[in-house]
Amino acid sequence: MKILVAEDHLLLGKSVKRALVENNWTVDLAVDGAEALYFTECSQYDVIALDWMLPKLSGIELVTKLRMRGINTPIIMITAKDTVPDRVTGLTHGADDYLVKPFDMAELLARVQALYRRATHRGSNTIIVGELLLDSSAHSISVNHEVLELTGKEYDLLAALMCKAGALIHRDDLVGLLYSVNDEPGSNSLDVILNRVRKKLSASNVIIETIRGKGFILRVALTIPQ
Repeated sequence: MKILVAEDHLLLGKSVKRALVENNWTVDLAVDGAEALYFTECSQYDVIALDWMLPKLSGIELVTKLRMRGINTPIIMITAKDTVPDRVTGLTHGADDYLVKPFDMAELLARVQALYRRATHRGSNTIIVGELLLDSSAHSISVNHEVLELTGKEYDLLAALMCKAGALIHRDDLVGLLYSVNDEPGSNSLDVILNRVRKKLSASNVIIETIRGKGFILRVALTIPQ
Protein backbone atom coordinates (compact mmCIF):
# COMPACT_ATOMS: atom_id res chain seq x y z
CA MET A 1 0.00 0.00 0.00
CA LYS A 2 1.59 3.24 -1.15
CA ILE A 3 0.47 6.81 -0.50
CA LEU A 4 1.61 10.26 -1.56
CA VAL A 5 1.28 12.97 1.09
CA ALA A 6 1.64 16.60 -0.07
CA GLU A 7 1.96 18.95 2.90
CA ASP A 8 4.08 22.12 3.12
CA HIS A 9 3.96 22.26 6.93
CA LEU A 10 7.06 20.15 7.54
CA LEU A 11 6.27 19.08 11.11
CA LEU A 12 2.71 18.05 10.24
CA GLY A 13 3.88 16.27 7.09
CA LYS A 14 6.46 14.27 9.03
CA SER A 15 3.88 13.39 11.69
CA VAL A 16 1.42 12.16 9.06
CA LYS A 17 4.16 10.16 7.35
CA ARG A 18 5.23 8.55 10.62
CA ALA A 19 1.66 7.56 11.48
CA LEU A 20 1.10 6.03 8.05
CA VAL A 21 4.41 4.15 8.09
CA GLU A 22 3.50 2.71 11.49
CA ASN A 23 0.31 1.43 9.84
CA ASN A 24 2.23 -0.38 7.08
CA TRP A 25 1.99 2.27 4.35
CA THR A 26 4.88 3.15 2.06
CA VAL A 27 4.90 6.97 2.04
CA ASP A 28 6.27 9.64 -0.28
CA LEU A 29 6.19 13.15 1.24
CA ALA A 30 6.11 16.20 -1.04
CA VAL A 31 6.45 19.74 0.33
CA ASP A 32 4.80 21.58 -2.57
CA GLY A 33 2.44 20.92 -5.45
CA ALA A 34 5.15 20.84 -8.12
CA GLU A 35 7.06 18.16 -6.24
CA ALA A 36 3.87 16.16 -5.71
CA LEU A 37 3.12 16.33 -9.44
CA TYR A 38 6.64 15.10 -10.17
CA PHE A 39 6.19 12.18 -7.76
CA THR A 40 3.00 11.11 -9.57
CA GLU A 41 5.02 10.97 -12.79
CA CYS A 42 7.64 8.72 -11.16
CA SER A 43 5.48 6.31 -9.21
CA GLN A 44 1.98 4.90 -8.74
CA TYR A 45 -0.05 5.35 -5.57
CA ASP A 46 -3.02 3.68 -3.92
CA VAL A 47 -4.13 6.93 -2.23
CA ILE A 48 -3.06 10.60 -2.43
CA ALA A 49 -3.46 13.04 0.49
CA LEU A 50 -3.17 16.72 -0.46
CA ASP A 51 -3.12 19.98 1.44
CA TRP A 52 -5.22 22.62 -0.34
CA MET A 53 -2.84 25.57 0.20
CA LEU A 54 0.33 24.11 -1.31
CA PRO A 55 3.02 26.44 -2.69
CA LYS A 56 3.94 26.40 -6.41
CA LEU A 57 0.83 24.39 -7.31
CA SER A 58 -2.27 24.38 -5.11
CA GLY A 59 -4.07 21.20 -4.12
CA ILE A 60 -7.02 22.13 -6.33
CA GLU A 61 -4.73 22.76 -9.31
CA LEU A 62 -2.94 19.48 -8.65
CA VAL A 63 -6.17 17.47 -8.41
CA THR A 64 -7.37 19.04 -11.66
CA LYS A 65 -4.13 18.18 -13.48
CA LEU A 66 -4.15 14.59 -12.20
CA ARG A 67 -7.75 14.00 -13.28
CA MET A 68 -7.10 15.56 -16.69
CA ARG A 69 -4.23 13.10 -17.13
CA GLY A 70 -6.55 10.20 -16.41
CA ILE A 71 -5.11 9.43 -12.97
CA ASN A 72 -8.02 8.02 -10.95
CA THR A 73 -6.16 7.39 -7.70
CA PRO A 74 -8.39 8.16 -4.66
CA ILE A 75 -7.57 11.64 -3.33
CA ILE A 76 -8.32 13.12 0.10
CA MET A 77 -8.07 16.90 0.40
CA ILE A 78 -6.73 18.17 3.75
CA THR A 79 -7.29 21.85 4.50
CA ALA A 80 -8.26 24.51 7.00
CA LYS A 81 -11.00 25.68 4.59
CA ASP A 82 -14.14 24.44 6.30
CA THR A 83 -17.11 26.10 4.60
CA VAL A 84 -19.61 24.12 2.55
CA PRO A 85 -18.66 25.97 -0.70
CA ASP A 86 -15.00 25.07 -0.06
CA ARG A 87 -15.88 21.40 0.35
CA VAL A 88 -18.02 21.47 -2.77
CA THR A 89 -15.14 23.05 -4.70
CA GLY A 90 -12.72 20.35 -3.59
CA LEU A 91 -15.09 17.51 -4.44
CA THR A 92 -16.21 18.90 -7.78
CA HIS A 93 -12.59 19.32 -8.90
CA GLY A 94 -11.94 15.61 -8.39
CA ALA A 95 -11.22 14.95 -4.71
CA ASP A 96 -12.87 11.85 -3.23
CA ASP A 97 -12.88 12.96 0.40
CA TYR A 98 -12.30 16.10 2.46
CA LEU A 99 -10.72 16.45 5.92
CA VAL A 100 -10.64 19.76 7.81
CA LYS A 101 -7.66 20.89 9.90
CA PRO A 102 -7.04 20.46 12.73
CA PHE A 103 -7.80 16.75 12.57
CA ASP A 104 -7.24 13.67 14.68
CA MET A 105 -4.62 11.36 13.19
CA ALA A 106 -6.85 8.36 13.81
CA GLU A 107 -9.54 9.91 11.61
CA LEU A 108 -7.07 10.53 8.80
CA LEU A 109 -5.88 6.92 8.98
CA ALA A 110 -9.47 5.66 8.95
CA ARG A 111 -10.38 7.81 5.93
CA VAL A 112 -7.26 6.73 4.02
CA GLN A 113 -8.02 3.07 4.73
CA ALA A 114 -11.63 3.59 3.65
CA LEU A 115 -10.53 5.16 0.35
CA TYR A 116 -8.14 2.27 -0.24
CA ARG A 117 -10.83 -0.34 0.47
CA ARG A 118 -13.32 1.48 -1.75
CA ALA A 119 -10.86 1.56 -4.63
CA THR A 120 -9.89 -2.10 -4.33
CA HIS A 121 -13.55 -3.13 -4.16
CA ARG A 122 -14.52 -1.44 -7.41
CA GLY A 123 -14.06 -4.87 -8.93
CA SER A 124 -14.16 -8.24 -7.24
CA ASN A 125 -12.40 -8.27 -3.89
CA THR A 126 -10.95 -11.70 -4.65
CA ILE A 127 -8.50 -12.79 -7.33
CA ILE A 128 -7.69 -16.44 -8.03
CA VAL A 129 -4.53 -17.52 -9.82
CA GLY A 130 -4.02 -21.28 -9.80
CA GLU A 131 -4.02 -22.35 -6.16
CA LEU A 132 -3.57 -18.77 -4.93
CA LEU A 133 -6.47 -16.68 -3.64
CA LEU A 134 -6.09 -12.96 -2.95
CA ASP A 135 -8.72 -11.50 -0.61
CA SER A 136 -8.23 -7.73 -0.65
CA SER A 137 -10.89 -7.17 2.01
CA ALA A 138 -8.95 -9.34 4.46
CA HIS A 139 -5.58 -8.19 3.07
CA SER A 140 -4.53 -11.83 2.78
CA ILE A 141 -3.28 -14.36 0.23
CA SER A 142 -3.80 -18.09 0.71
CA VAL A 143 -2.65 -21.31 -0.93
CA ASN A 144 -5.28 -24.07 -0.88
CA HIS A 145 -7.12 -22.23 1.94
CA GLU A 146 -3.94 -21.86 4.03
CA VAL A 147 -3.17 -18.17 4.60
CA LEU A 148 0.43 -17.26 3.79
CA GLU A 149 2.43 -15.39 6.41
CA LEU A 150 3.62 -12.38 4.42
CA THR A 151 5.31 -9.12 5.34
CA GLY A 152 3.77 -5.92 4.02
CA LYS A 153 6.17 -5.70 1.08
CA GLU A 154 5.79 -9.42 0.29
CA TYR A 155 2.01 -8.98 0.18
CA ASP A 156 2.21 -5.88 -2.01
CA LEU A 157 4.60 -7.59 -4.43
CA LEU A 158 2.57 -10.79 -4.74
CA ALA A 159 -0.73 -8.90 -4.99
CA ALA A 160 0.68 -6.77 -7.81
CA LEU A 161 1.82 -9.89 -9.69
CA MET A 162 -1.54 -11.60 -9.14
CA CYS A 163 -3.48 -8.59 -10.42
CA LYS A 164 -1.56 -8.89 -13.70
CA ALA A 165 -1.04 -12.65 -13.77
CA GLY A 166 0.38 -13.82 -17.09
CA ALA A 167 1.58 -10.33 -17.99
CA LEU A 168 5.05 -8.83 -17.64
CA ILE A 169 5.56 -6.40 -14.77
CA HIS A 170 8.72 -4.38 -15.19
CA ARG A 171 11.31 -4.41 -12.45
CA ASP A 172 11.24 -0.62 -12.06
CA ASP A 173 7.45 -0.70 -11.56
CA LEU A 174 7.83 -3.17 -8.68
CA VAL A 175 10.59 -1.10 -7.11
CA GLY A 176 8.34 1.98 -7.40
CA LEU A 177 5.52 0.06 -5.71
CA LEU A 178 7.57 -1.21 -2.78
CA TYR A 179 9.77 1.78 -1.98
CA SER A 180 9.20 5.50 -1.63
CA VAL A 181 10.87 7.93 -4.00
CA ASN A 182 13.12 9.09 -1.14
CA ASP A 183 14.27 5.56 -0.29
CA GLU A 184 17.51 4.15 -1.63
CA PRO A 185 16.90 0.39 -1.65
CA GLY A 186 19.92 -1.84 -2.06
CA SER A 187 20.58 -3.15 -5.54
CA ASN A 188 19.31 -6.61 -4.54
CA SER A 189 16.46 -5.55 -2.21
CA LEU A 190 13.75 -6.56 -4.68
CA ASP A 191 15.48 -9.89 -5.37
CA VAL A 192 15.59 -10.66 -1.64
CA ILE A 193 11.83 -10.10 -1.34
CA LEU A 194 11.18 -12.12 -4.51
CA ASN A 195 13.21 -15.04 -3.18
CA ARG A 196 11.27 -15.03 0.08
CA VAL A 197 7.96 -15.00 -1.80
CA ARG A 198 9.10 -17.79 -4.11
CA LYS A 199 9.92 -19.98 -1.11
CA LYS A 200 6.46 -19.37 0.32
CA LEU A 201 4.92 -20.37 -3.02
CA SER A 202 7.05 -23.52 -3.36
CA ALA A 203 4.18 -25.86 -2.47
CA SER A 204 1.76 -24.22 -4.91
CA ASN A 205 1.30 -24.55 -8.66
CA VAL A 206 2.23 -20.88 -9.19
CA ILE A 207 5.68 -19.64 -10.15
CA ILE A 208 7.29 -16.21 -10.57
CA GLU A 209 9.22 -16.26 -13.82
CA THR A 210 12.13 -13.87 -14.34
CA ILE A 211 12.40 -12.27 -17.77
CA ARG A 212 16.04 -11.24 -17.81
CA GLY A 213 16.60 -7.52 -18.20
CA LYS A 214 12.88 -6.76 -18.15
CA GLY A 215 10.85 -7.97 -15.17
CA PHE A 216 8.67 -10.77 -13.87
CA ILE A 217 5.57 -12.78 -14.78
CA LEU A 218 3.35 -14.77 -12.42
CA ARG A 219 2.32 -18.02 -14.11
CA VAL A 220 0.44 -21.19 -13.24
CA ALA A 221 2.84 -24.10 -13.70
CA LEU A 222 1.72 -27.29 -15.42
CA THR A 223 3.22 -29.31 -12.58
CA ILE A 224 4.00 -28.42 -8.98
CA PRO A 225 7.66 -27.38 -8.84
CA GLN A 226 9.95 -29.72 -6.90
